[in-house]
Amino acid sequence: MAVLNSPLLAADAESSIGRSFQYLPGLIRQQLAERFDVAAGGLIASVGDVAGSGSDTIRTRRATGYGWSKAMASLASETQAIAASPVTVGVDDITIGRQGLAFSESFQHAIQDDAMLKVDDLAGYMVDSYLATLRSLLCTTGATFATNSADPAATLDVNDWIALRADFEETAGFDGRAVAVLHPVQVAHLRSSIRSETALQYPESFELYQRMQAEAGFRFTFLGIDIYASQDVSLSGGDYYGFAYQPGAIAYAVGSTAQMGDLSDANPILVPEWGIVVTRKTDGQSATKRVDANAFVGVGKLDPTLFAQFLIRSNAT
Repeated sequence: MAVLNSPLLAADAESSIGRSFQYLPGLIRQQLAERFDVAAGGLIASVGDVAGSGSDTIRTRRATGYGWSKAMASLASETQAIAASPVTVGVDDITIGRQGLAFSESFQHAIQDDAMLKVDDLAGYMVDSYLATLRSLLCTTGATFATNSADPAATLDVNDWIALRADFEETAGFDGRAVAVLHPVQVAHLRSSIRSETALQYPESFELYQRMQAEAGFRFTFLGIDIYASQDVSLSGGDYYGFAYQPGAIAYAVGSTAQMGDLSDANPILVPEWGIVVTRKTDGQSATKRVDANAFVGVGKLDPTLFAQFLIRSNAT
């Protein structure tokens, strides 16, 4: 595979992928791309944007100790005074950061080379890079969960998964739905362990637990936990840092680009609800064209007392 550095030059492209011609116009070949959508899959929740706030951090407030979670006290007599109850309040902060991606090409490359690598076409695909960014931030955040449910000295197995399910069940407020994001190698380790379980050695039983859920975006469900896989899951010190949580435990916030002002000279593509602005410009002096994508987004974990969350740290080998 050839690596073409920016700005893309006709000379470099022709020497590595052939002479000037229209090759598969408009087609972007996605190699080694992960396809699951972290937003549509419910793996990450939106907590708003910071448009007009003048701040790069969004703060969500919470309060407990009233409503359905607070039982009334039994009174000893018909005249006993009712003691006023306390309310517990707290906040979660999510900091907005700037993410960026850019490509450039020479005028000659734009004239001579195939449409597959033209930056004007690449601009339309930069919005898709947002999902890859969210997935990376999701895995970085999940790796910081405090409580590990697996054995970091061994590969992931059924016993770890039973312990994980027990951790969820023993957490107050757990509503029954849980998701997990593992490294593909962790998925392979878990599959192998499931296959060695006596109760699951029959082909029908094994297939029942292993059936692919491609339409839902995840690999399979085991003990009621939807299992996703991503190469973005951290590997550190010989351990994979997978994680599992009750949906809502990981959330994102954006800096809305709705009030960017006049960017007509940059031919912008704005996606305010995702904090995205894509700009395009040309430089006649250097005979180049360039496209830049900025995304103002942050991902953070919310309070574990509200959303059950566990690390799945297991050995890589």
